[in-house]
Amino acid sequence: MTTAAWPRRAERWARWFVVGATVWYVLATSWGLFGPVGGGHAAVVAARAIIAENMLAWRIWGPVREYTTGPPTPQLYYVHHPWGMFWTIAALMDVLGRHSYVPRLAAIALSAACPPMLYGIGRALWGPVPGALAALAYVVLPITLAFGNFPGFEVPVVFGCLLTTWGYVRFAHRWRLRWMAVALLGVLWSAHADWEAYVFLAFILGAQLAMVYLLPPQVFGRIDVRRFGQWWALAVTISVVTAVGYVVYFVQIGSIKSLLDGEAMRSHGNAMPIAEVLKARSYWIELAFTPLAILVGKVALPVFFWRVLVLRRPLEIFPLGMLAAAVQEYVTFKQGADVHFYWPLPFAPYWALSVGVLSAVGMNLARRILERRGAYRGVALVPAVTLGAFALIPVAILADGISGLSYGRATAGRFNDRGRRIFQDIDKTQALLWMAKRMAGDERVEIHSSMHSTWATDWALNRPLVGVEHLPTVLRGPGERYFICDLRFVSTGDLQVLAETFHLVVVGPFALIDRTEPASPVDGYALEAREPTLLEWYFVTGPDPVRSIRPDPYYTWELRDHLGQGPNTAPLADPVTRDELRVAHDIAVVEQDADRATRYFRALEAQLDTEPATTFSDGTRVLGVRYTPGVAPVLEVYFLAAGPTPTEDQFEIESLVWQKAPWSLVRADDKVRVVGVPFVVPTTLWKSGYIYVERAEIRHRPGREAFAGYFISPKGSPPKPRDGPARLPLLSLP
Repeated sequence: MTTAAWPRRAERWARWFVVGATVWYVLATSWGLFGPVGGGHAAVVAARAIIAENMLAWRIWGPVREYTTGPPTPQLYYVHHPWGMFWTIAALMDVLGRHSYVPRLAAIALSAACPPMLYGIGRALWGPVPGALAALAYVVLPITLAFGNFPGFEVPVVFGCLLTTWGYVRFAHRWRLRWMAVALLGVLWSAHADWEAYVFLAFILGAQLAMVYLLPPQVFGRIDVRRFGQWWALAVTISVVTAVGYVVYFVQIGSIKSLLDGEAMRSHGNAMPIAEVLKARSYWIELAFTPLAILVGKVALPVFFWRVLVLRRPLEIFPLGMLAAAVQEYVTFKQGADVHFYWPLPFAPYWALSVGVLSAVGMNLARRILERRGAYRGVALVPAVTLGAFALIPVAILADGISGLSYGRATAGRFNDRGRRIFQDIDKTQALLWMAKRMAGDERVEIHSSMHSTWATDWALNRPLVGVEHLPTVLRGPGERYFICDLRFVSTGDLQVLAETFHLVVVGPFALIDRTEPASPVDGYALEAREPTLLEWYFVTGPDPVRSIRPDPYYTWELRDHLGQGPNTAPLADPVTRDELRVAHDIAVVEQDADRATRYFRALEAQLDTEPATTFSDGTRVLGVRYTPGVAPVLEVYFLAAGPTPTEDQFEIESLVWQKAPWSLVRADDKVRVVGVPFVVPTTLWKSGYIYVERAEIRHRPGREAFAGYFISPKGSPPKPRDGPARLPLLSLP
């Protein structure tokens, strides 16, 4: 290859980099596209789907986030954000139908356009190699991979800012009207994406006003003032008319107070010094971007200012506008940023363009040095060498990006959630979908507070819901037929009242009551899980098993036995699963068949790791643990009960990351995280000689993680191990 051919070869490589980056990003963000909607931040998918469905069903143009029994009034409209993304999803649903993938597909389509637009922006500003590096940098960040399919407001804001920038930098090249139209389309989209985009628009339009009209022409160079004036006037008109239109309409429907109250809530805590705020969020920030990306963004900031103010490159004001919008949102709305991990996503395009500008500076510096030394052959190699050298930055981040994608999906977008218990809730969604098929018409459902309901609950049941704190009464009128609760979070007294008054259909821990049915013994159904096939794993389940629901005679016997219900015939089939062996042992205990109880006990014990076995002060024994790896690893802790406890004790399971992952740029998570859940059969109903199990999903954090357990009691002193540490070591994961 001749020396002169290297620049052309580097440009072709750059284009292939962009193609590869875009394909990778689409494949990564499409993981689990057709799966059910769970809880956590992922429940936003359900909220957007409900809004779209309401828009189509009731022929309304305002967003309503819950199902209603009649046409929603404008007072129910969600007015805290512009409505552009809602309309987009509704249009897609009108074409594709009622599916949970529709909101995700809208976000993926917008995300897929970002790498090519970053390339186009970088190419116009600095050349094809920096443009390709900017595109590559965007698709490796943990936050962009984890939330590229997230139909919130961040992805539309990023898309709008990039479309505006790409259109304008091309427009300013030769002042062609078609590129002004692209830029104005970006302005229109941004104005309907979120209020954050108005900061970006105000920043760039204000800066352009100063550069073109307030400063002498020689400062930033002469431009086509007529064409620029058309762009600027139209961009300002679109921004102002859109914002005023929303405000006037919100005033007209009496919702402006709701908007202001929402903004005030999101801003709560702003008096706290920013240094303390960022310190409290430091792990989240590192996890979302990695320290390397943060460092690159900091280094690029003075470079951008130098190039705009000293080198007089006005087009490079756009990345600074993106940064200004992201900073304003992240700093001003403290409460929102403290709760939502995905809040700083709009920093991502600034980071990507930071890699682009630094690579451009590096290329120019290398060329000048080589030219001064007369090494003209080396000058031709600069683009290729720059492409390879600066690509090492995103490559170094990629491992954390892949980990962030997996971690984000496994935790419904909450990551460590500052140590709080996380419910993925896919099992809940599948139980509710099963229940919904057994409900008549579109009757309203009462959802008990024990369900920790999210929009995914509404979407799965597809009918109006009402949240309640109280127990159901006998049927008195329409709209009171169905009641759903989670037995793990229902008190013993309430559980006994429900069992005495109604017929409970229990799927896993979730109970359905149809108040038109007479009181009768409970029926238990198992949520049976298996590992997905490769296609199921990619397209449907992601980090969750494939579950099926079947009648479970062993589970039915266990529930009826503890609730004192009859008849309670023992299952005839031989026990196969660990749960069946456990309950079969309990049946043998009731029937006083010592040989059979011993046989089942030993068969179960043989499947356990008995190293954690210990006895507690009240006589309760931990028999051992069972860790089942897979897409959603599960830790089971088995107990041999000494009898009922005086209070509803829980066995809490906590985890601690004691060493960061060896390949990661991110430090170890310092939060102690709760992963245990309460028992379905409360300890106040336990029976001597019975075996019980606590089953907890292990959403493994990056690094080496250790799990320990201990009893907690709502009153008095909980039982403690007779020997060994107070926190019983259960499991350690690499």
